[in-house]
Amino acid sequence: MSRKLVKGLVLLSVAMTATLAVAGTAEAKAPAQTGGAVSGSATLSPEAAGLAKGAGADAHQRALAKYWSPNRMKSAKSDAEMPSVKARSARAGGATINGVPSQPQGPATRIEPTTPKVGAQVTPSGTVQPQAFDPGYPVGHPVARTAGKVFFTSFGVNYVCSATVVNSEGKSEVWTAGHCVSDGQQWNYNWTFVPNYYNGNAPYGYWYAKQLWTTTAWFNNNNDFANDVGSAVMWRNNGWRITDYLGGQGIAWNAPIGLYVCAFGYPQASPFNGQKLYAECGYTYDGGSGTIYMVNYMTGGSSGGAWLAYFDGQWGYINGHNDFKYNNLPQYMYSPYYGNQVANLYNTVRNISA
Repeated sequence: MSRKLVKGLVLLSVAMTATLAVAGTAEAKAPAQTGGAVSGSATLSPEAAGLAKGAGADAHQRALAKYWSPNRMKSAKSDAEMPSVKARSARAGGATINGVPSQPQGPATRIEPTTPKVGAQVTPSGTVQPQAFDPGYPVGHPVARTAGKVFFTSFGVNYVCSATVVNSEGKSEVWTAGHCVSDGQQWNYNWTFVPNYYNGNAPYGYWYAKQLWTTTAWFNNNNDFANDVGSAVMWRNNGWRITDYLGGQGIAWNAPIGLYVCAFGYPQASPFNGQKLYAECGYTYDGGSGTIYMVNYMTGGSSGGAWLAYFDGQWGYINGHNDFKYNNLPQYMYSPYYGNQVANLYNTVRNISA
């Protein structure tokens, strides 16, 4: 794999006096709780921390740039191999789990998407097709530039997920699945987001997490997939906040079930290889017990990739994400129903700026 960056896009140096945060310390384990949301600093593994001298954000980002070598990125496992996700997949799934319907918990709310402050807008290409398909978006297409591949480490194993830049006042947030930021009451570490990733290329560079967030319910119970929602606050890159540079998709919660959505992600488990963005469009259905589902043939690695509702071909509203499957129902992808747990998490992180 090559590591091609936009010319002139370099890591921002931030002067800090703190030492590098390393996974396994008290800081990584002790969460801060706010209104149903919980956070931890985005830390480094001891191996990654030893790759760069110095302290603070600049050293943190240099360490990750060295840690995520092409070989490590290529060998990182699909998140479907994570213990919590494997355990869920092994269960027998049905149309509605436990017969408990998922439903709105308050007024339907939409946060508008936003265009970037730099770069040309690109006309959408490709057409909606059945099953998972390559949308053929060129570099810089609004979906391609706001979607990206995530690389992280959990309990010593490297994994991949997907994530999406979401619009917020802080202009620093990406949205993903909870298990992509936290598993086993620990925070994942070495967390790196690559927007518009394609065959090892990084046209908009590598962006590194400053802080990770998920719902308190997911952090405390990795069996609670109705609350498996996460967000990462990203360090600036070359002085830019990520949403100012790339734009951000909108987000919606307490919307009706049955919307037509387009799902996006980087599936890595067979028959895919994680090297490009895939899409699948269809209607959502009630999965019961706080979940929804859609016909979606993407596989592990796509977890955290947005389901865009009210999608106009460029911009939409995140109203679900690729989250988990049941082995006996491989044609269906499940997501938490976006209700008050999403409202609480988003409203907690929306004003945080790197």
